[in-house]
Amino acid sequence: MTERRDEALGAALSELEVPEHGPEFHVVLIARLAEEAAGQISSQPTGRRPPRQVFRPGPWTWGLSAAAVVLLAVLVVISSLPGASLRVATAAEVRDAVVRAWARAESVSGILVSRAPRVFEEGTQRWSFILTSRGDFRLDDLTRGGSVVYDAETGVERGFNPSESIRDGQALFASERRGLPPGPPDQGPSSSILDRGLGSVVRALALVGGGRVKEVTYDGRPAWLLDTDIRVNLIVPKLSPDHLAVTVDQATGFPVRVVATHDDEFVWETRIEDLEVNQEVTEDAFRLEFPAQVKVFRENLGFRRVPVEAMREIVGYDPLVPSWVPQGYEPAETTVSKNGDFTGAEGANPPAGDVVSLSYRRGLDQFIVTTRPVGADPSLWGDPLASGEGYRDEPDRVTLRSGALAGETGEFLIDPLAIPHMWVKTNRLVVTVSGDLSRDELLRVAESLG
Repeated sequence: MTERRDEALGAALSELEVPEHGPEFHVVLIARLAEEAAGQISSQPTGRRPPRQVFRPGPWTWGLSAAAVVLLAVLVVISSLPGASLRVATAAEVRDAVVRAWARAESVSGILVSRAPRVFEEGTQRWSFILTSRGDFRLDDLTRGGSVVYDAETGVERGFNPSESIRDGQALFASERRGLPPGPPDQGPSSSILDRGLGSVVRALALVGGGRVKEVTYDGRPAWLLDTDIRVNLIVPKLSPDHLAVTVDQATGFPVRVVATHDDEFVWETRIEDLEVNQEVTEDAFRLEFPAQVKVFRENLGFRRVPVEAMREIVGYDPLVPSWVPQGYEPAETTVSKNGDFTGAEGANPPAGDVVSLSYRRGLDQFIVTTRPVGADPSLWGDPLASGEGYRDEPDRVTLRSGALAGETGEFLIDPLAIPHMWVKTNRLVVTVSGDLSRDELLRVAESLG
């Protein structure tokens, strides 16, 4: 009976149309197994674990796809480099260089090389990437094969990649995601790792202080080394880095090498090779055709690109739109969604439909303003853009003085482990402003909302 039952059950399951494991599955599984082996996780009762007890990597730790996992490692963490003993530069110099570089760039491309023995069985992996100021994105896996492309104008991302749950598998799986929002706190395109990660983390390191900036030579070129300690994940303290630094090429203003350490022990390294800025990119670069016989897993996240003046009729309230943006920023994507989804670390916030997400771009810089109904119980909400499970954030609080949110209290968080942002919860709406902005710019945008 048992054998016949298992055979019948297995046959039935094999007939189901089951999507691949989520993009974080393999990384989280490895982390959990390592924790168990080290005896770091106390026993839990069966069933769903209590809220805020499950390790879920934050936005600067793991990304939205297999490639994004490395991209994030690339863009965030690094340790001391040999020979870094020249004069101490100022954080302002580095930040200003990054701001100028990202604001002026129309495209950036290169090869990402990542060495992460705790994550990748292959040890070292390589990707080629292209990113444009329109938000278009392409990533090609040079180690295992596969590609991801994103068309910002249509909000469509297509992927043809190996399964992250079958590490030795050779088959490529096709997926198409439509109706994507511009980015956080909603699950946007994988390109958000590059355009938000590179610029924002350097600015955060420069703004929060407490670290060191040195002038060094990297690959024969003048560079800056931003070197600082960071918060350790409280759930997996021995698996997360405790030291961050970023090497920034002075000529281009782009980070070019990343390394993570914990107690001076190597965690991972990623570097950018063959960096090219403002090379001509054709539209064909962001097209991906699937073989005719391949079955495509399709998903629609429900965001539509519509004019701002049409939004009220769709969502049932007046969306908040900034009347001031920093010089050079222009509206890029105006999107709405009737669908509800969970946001925040571990999806801890209630699902909320009628979401408005407005994206503004300046070169490769981007910031996003979102509004959504707070729902019946505002007390259920936490920071939708928090650092993630296992990190204890210490945001700054401020009372807004003008605009539609005058008198409301907002929370700021500018930290290397989180997207620079502020969020406000009223008795009607949850509002976020996030991206490549300084603290003063975040506040000024929020106070201009009307």
